[in-house]
Order: sequence, then C-alpha cells, then structure tokens
Amino acid sequence: MEMGMKAQEALDRLMEGNRKFIQATTHQTDVSLPVREGLVKEGQHPFATVISCSDSRVIPEHVFMCGLGDIFCVRTAGNTIGPGELASALYGCEHLGTQLLMVMGHTGCGAVASAIESDDHGPLAPILGKVEQAIGDERDPYAATVANARASVRDLRENPELSHLVGEGKLTILAAVFHTDSGEVELL
Repeated sequence: MEMGMKAQEALDRLMEGNRKFIQATTHQTDVSLPVREGLVKEGQHPFATVISCSDSRVIPEHVFMCGLGDIFCVRTAGNTIGPGELASALYGCEHLGTQLLMVMGHTGCGAVASAIESDDHGPLAPILGKVEQAIGDERDPYAATVANARASVRDLRENPELSHLVGEGKLTILAAVFHTDSGEVELL
C-alpha cells in the first residue's frame, strides 16, 4: 500500500483490478496473520476511498481485486451521503490521505427501485428520500442509478473541506456504476 498515491494512479489501480475481476473465478488476497499484524503495527494506508451501496453483491474489495488495507470503504444503502457517510469520507481523504474518492452506484439497486416505485418510504425515508430527490422524475432504473451516484458526488463536492482538497489538486471525486451482471465498473 502506497502512502499518498495520486488520484490517477489510484483510479488506474482500481480499474486494472476491475479488469481482473471481470475475468476472475476466485479472489484470493493475503489475509494472513503477518499482514493483519502489519496493518495494526503500521496503520492503514488505503489508496482510495470508495462509497458504495450496502448491497451484498457490491463488495469494493472484490470488485477492484484488493485486499486488507487497500480501500477505505463506506457502505450505505443507495450509496447516499448523510452526516456519517460524509464524516467517513472526510476521514479517508483528510486523515488517511486518499486522493481518490469514488461514489459507486450499481445496477439492480433496491434503494433506487424503491424510490422509483413508491412515495411511502416509512422508516427508510432518510435514505429513500435522498434517492428520490436525486432521481427526480427519472423512471429508467439505469438512468436513475446514474443520477443518484452523481447526486452523491455533488453532495460531497459541496462540503467545504473536500472542496478545498479538490481545489488544491489533492483530491479527485468521481462517480461510477458497478454492473452487477457483467462485473464491470463504468466511470461516469
């Protein structure tokens, strides 16, 4: 794990990992005791922060063929940005020094489908309301997924601390969609 990896290098590494994932039949990374002990002793130095959906089919470490300590992951239903997700992203970018912040939506997202299908969100309103606001009148699931990921990126860019890092050239924030059927990550 490289400390302070530049955003383009981090993106290249993620996308190369995704190319390997598309062809892979297994994912094997070193999770041995020495690796775990090293991460405890030396601390974590992830090369990217990825905000993704909590969906069990969307596992950034697998999608990008990464291992322990490689990606600082923030997972929430519908990859929405609330106070906790924002604070986590700030931690990854400011404290851990990741220079790439990716919001990764995915096809077949239940939160997006629920926001399209119903106005009655009940206890899920904090998440589905944000998705509904992000997608507006869009009813095509793929287009809604794209709109939702882009809205989360806008939310992140509106944060003064993250905006400052972007302005200084120390952070790149981008959106992507993970295609659950093919395994491909599409950059938006």
